[in-house]
Amino acid sequence: MFYWSVKSLLVEKWSVLTAACGIALALLLALYLDAVFRGEAGQIVTFIERTPGDVWVLQDGISDLHMARSRLNENAIYAVRQVEGVASVTRFLYRDSLIGPNGQEKLAYVVGIPSAPEARSAWERATGWTAPTPGHVVLPAPMARAQNLQPGDRVRVGDESFILSGVSRGTYSMANPLIFLDETDARNLFDMGDGANVLLVFARPDTSPSDLAARINREVEKASALTPQALRHNDFNLAMKMGGALIGVLEVMGLAVAGLIVIFTAFVFSSNHRREFAIAKALGAPTKQLAGSALAQTAVVSFLGIVIGALVTYPLEAGLHHWVPGIAVSFSSMTVLVLGTATLGLALLSALLPLRYVLSVDPMLVFQG
Repeated sequence: MFYWSVKSLLVEKWSVLTAACGIALALLLALYLDAVFRGEAGQIVTFIERTPGDVWVLQDGISDLHMARSRLNENAIYAVRQVEGVASVTRFLYRDSLIGPNGQEKLAYVVGIPSAPEARSAWERATGWTAPTPGHVVLPAPMARAQNLQPGDRVRVGDESFILSGVSRGTYSMANPLIFLDETDARNLFDMGDGANVLLVFARPDTSPSDLAARINREVEKASALTPQALRHNDFNLAMKMGGALIGVLEVMGLAVAGLIVIFTAFVFSSNHRREFAIAKALGAPTKQLAGSALAQTAVVSFLGIVIGALVTYPLEAGLHHWVPGIAVSFSSMTVLVLGTATLGLALLSALLPLRYVLSVDPMLVFQG
């Protein structure tokens, strides 16, 4: 029976391929939305990943940069500097602002890069980004492209206007694009004469970042210290949770579509081979063999669809990065594995309905016209 099952699939290879492609498309619908949110989340945490520092210090009660507004006063900054194990502290301004001409504004986050030459150079070397000089601004490349801006053009940031000096890569997300200003310009823009929004703390060689973060949390009031890994984890998870319900709905829809395709394909296949099933039953083929044959065919078609869907994610991601650079996309191998396994399981369950039709075939059909 197994040989006959494989041979039957090869005879109807175009039908099998069509059904597999349908399952792959249903799988890709769910994978694509997950990839968009995952890609956006990856872009959101790029600033955390690239900016050098052993411990990030934010305002007490704040544990992420995304959609948050932190403020640390001079007393808190002084207290952080006095903590044992602290080698140096770098101040950053990090605030949301509207970017663009009136009526076309877009929410973005402004990063005030330290004006001190040593800190500025260290940040540029670590991140690969260029810090703007006073009076200038650096925008994400997709944002500058969308507004048809060229270096030398004026860019409105909040109530101020700056000259575009260049663009940055890897800093754009639909929810959290980053623009860079000189610290002095950012302080004037936000009317912050002192203090900071974020502190980057460097630990002494004999102090681990996790121990230093715990020490700062114990000794400094109104401050929240996190390691870069913890802060990245918090921001990434927050970004993914924003699309959790939508991703879940589309995953259910994709699985439902895959199940319907399996049911339809199995019914068509069973109808086309009804006489062969009748011959097998007339020759005394056990029910287990008939059921196993039908389920094996369903499993092969479903697995083929899952493989096609998984393989397509690689050129699809590359194509989207090239043709739609404004949308960050990152397909997850783990998500492909989980959804693929769920699709295969649902396909086998869906095959139980047409399986009843196979098992009910009358052997006397062999003797009919």
